[in-house]
Amino acid sequence: MSENKITPAHLKRQAVVYIRQSSMLQVEKHQESQKRQYQLRETAQGLGWPAAQCVVIDDDLGISGAQSHNRPGYQRLISKVALREVGIVLGLEVSRLARNSLDWYQLLELAAAFDVLIADEDGVYNPNEFNDRLLLGLKGTISEVELYQIRARLNRGRLHKAQRGALQLSLPVGMDWDERTQKPRLAVDEGVRHGIALVFCLFQQVGSLRGVMLHCLAHNIELPYQEQISSHRRSIKWRRPSYDAIRLILTNPTYAGVYCYGKVSRQYDPLTQVTRTHMRPRSEWEVFLPDHHPGYISLAEFEENQRIIANNRFDRSQSQGAARRGEALLQGLVYCQHCGRRMRLRYSCGRPYYLCDRAKQRYGDPTCNRASAQRIDAQVVDLVLSVINEGTLELSLANDEHVRQHQAEMEQHWQDKLKRLRYDVELARRRYEHVDPANRLVAFTLESEWNQALEELATTQQAYVAQQSKSYELQSSLAAMRDVLANLRHHWFATEMPIPEQKEILRCLIERVVLARGDKMIRTTIHWQGGACSQLDVPQYLFSSPYLYWRISQLARDHTDREVAAILNQEGIRTVKGRPWSDRRVMDFRLSNCIPSGFTTRADLRLSDSGYITTAEAAEQIGVTISAAENWFKQGILPGKRDRPGAAVWIAWSQDLLDRLQGSATPDPRMLSVRALCRTRNEPPQAIFAWANENGHQIYRLRRGTTWRFYILPKDVTAAD
Repeated sequence: MSENKITPAHLKRQAVVYIRQSSMLQVEKHQESQKRQYQLRETAQGLGWPAAQCVVIDDDLGISGAQSHNRPGYQRLISKVALREVGIVLGLEVSRLARNSLDWYQLLELAAAFDVLIADEDGVYNPNEFNDRLLLGLKGTISEVELYQIRARLNRGRLHKAQRGALQLSLPVGMDWDERTQKPRLAVDEGVRHGIALVFCLFQQVGSLRGVMLHCLAHNIELPYQEQISSHRRSIKWRRPSYDAIRLILTNPTYAGVYCYGKVSRQYDPLTQVTRTHMRPRSEWEVFLPDHHPGYISLAEFEENQRIIANNRFDRSQSQGAARRGEALLQGLVYCQHCGRRMRLRYSCGRPYYLCDRAKQRYGDPTCNRASAQRIDAQVVDLVLSVINEGTLELSLANDEHVRQHQAEMEQHWQDKLKRLRYDVELARRRYEHVDPANRLVAFTLESEWNQALEELATTQQAYVAQQSKSYELQSSLAAMRDVLANLRHHWFATEMPIPEQKEILRCLIERVVLARGDKMIRTTIHWQGGACSQLDVPQYLFSSPYLYWRISQLARDHTDREVAAILNQEGIRTVKGRPWSDRRVMDFRLSNCIPSGFTTRADLRLSDSGYITTAEAAEQIGVTISAAENWFKQGILPGKRDRPGAAVWIAWSQDLLDRLQGSATPDPRMLSVRALCRTRNEPPQAIFAWANENGHQIYRLRRGTTWRFYILPKDVTAAD
């Protein structure tokens, strides 16, 4: 039957023998299957193909047949079939060609389209015949089921062993596998243990991943990492800490004595040929065995660390976020009383504001709540500083003990590093002394390594001495603490206390701050750590009445600071301290409250619709120099205002004024030359311009030849037109 399926057309093309084994272990130790596959070349010759037309494809030795994108030999076979170069494809069995239906039926379709036979140990098949096609499909399905069963047996065996905690998993740096107990244990290298323990200690004190990283970088602390040399050998190296390395340490439950398995799910996409991994939630882990082996921290500490890490994230509405360097001291602690959501931090005109606008973003509703961060922070900080008393001294002493413990850990870290480098120097020295002096090539290399180790040791010792010089004596006596407590406000406001430290102090005392906005006041509810509550009424416009803020905001649109001060004094309004207003006090009030004005050079507070521009802007639009524009203002050509001599000049600007002075106006024979008027009246130009402004005449600037001249169009002529 096989000979009847083989035609002369098939014999004119190549006979391809496809050879594959699933793993390198099979290639190296189980070669009987490989020999049987190579013997298929003789089978092809027995079917009538000359030896010269028998091609062996063995590029896929040691590669699984589960997919085809990583098998160059299979891709080469498909290309030959599509190019009509193949008459028959021989494999030991169907599973050698493909282990999944997608690749198998693709090969069947191509073989049927280009009249290619498929042969195995059982016979020759023609994909164009119904019975052969049915039999090949069944064999492919059985091959796929066989792969599934093999994987299922292996996975069930691994899971059963993992449920007993006996499956040897890949361990993170700082953990070794104990062959005696068949459980993980702490690393035998004491320096590695100290490095990992230092990360957990720093996170407990700092409370953020980035804070731990910056602390390590500031103190030249190196962390261990491991390189996998083989399945049973690892090499420990030391390098600068990175954010990802610290995150992997703090989020790995193995360090908490937990044996876990099945944390990651993998899904293969046959279209993109990419395997995607997804981290499963804790409830879906297949194995979770607490207290399985010794750890660096307890499970309770690990859970608390995960809570802090999740709370430090800013992309979650329910988390506070880590303390940053922004001006808002209550960032992440402020909630809206009206809707219960955490208020976001936004900046307007360079000033921070607490804003609740989630409904506005999603549904277009009005802004739910908004409050100035500076005003809320000032009142809350004043309350916090007033409630801190001598009862906090015990906490300060406890913090003193933590700082001392941290210094001891830092000292231990440096000593471990120096011991490690001294060992490297001694090892390099012994290697150099044991080499034959006549072998200069080897001796020179070992001598260089010895010198390099000595230089690294010397550099580290210098860094250690510099670090010791930065250490300070802790002032933790009760007398010193009482002195600091008595002058706490001075230390808070007068000294340069970093903003992140202020935020950390507030977070130690405050759980959340809830804001409810009224007409004139903001009701502030402070929830303290421990459950107590306090309430404050914060004015929306701090240190001034709402009317004063509104009045100055209205006047600043059309008046200069001197004019605003004159109007306020005329209305009998005084400052918060009862003093009369001046232009400087109005300016300070505007800037401190971010009130926009039409007469300010600050771009973020400048009102563009006030109708006034600076002389520099006017000169640029007219096309003259700034000094010329200021001179025209003095002569009365450019209308405007100035508070006092030497202050900025503001020009009352309009399109008509630009058309009259830039020279684009049409000359009128009824215009009067300013030069002629000066001669006939025997008056200077400034007097002529003053006379024109008093009588409502219009001033024009026109080009005459190569010079510019000023003209006046009488008021009665303009009215007649």
